[in-house]
Amino acid sequence: MRIGSKTKAIGTLAASGVLVLGISTSASAVDTIPASSYGHAEWNANPSGSTPGDSLRACDTKADGYGVKAKAFNSNYDVVRTASTSGLSAGHCTSWKSGNLPEGQRFQIITYRVKGGNEIVLDHRFVSS
Repeated sequence: MRIGSKTKAIGTLAASGVLVLGISTSASAVDTIPASSYGHAEWNANPSGSTPGDSLRACDTKADGYGVKAKAFNSNYDVVRTASTSGLSAGHCTSWKSGNLPEGQRFQIITYRVKGGNEIVLDHRFVSS
């Protein structure tokens, strides 16, 4: 079967577009850590537009009087980031909590349901800076 030069050019262009799209999407991906049905946390390892790198935020999606908290721990179990929706109404996310962290390090993010001083662990994920 003969493939014309126009078809080859279109195929090459389409493949290049998919490759570029795949690279840009994975490079700017935000990791989402569930907080059961109450909301979620988001981790952004690398700066992307107005979103800073090495940043964490918590989002509350349920109007139930509880907040969502997220903590990022390093390998020594030191807390390096905390974000909490306590005091915010449901349907809101905190601002990004950020600051420079060593590249290529692994962190554990734990999400909590919070009210008053009580924290109930909901979920966790490992992420990288």
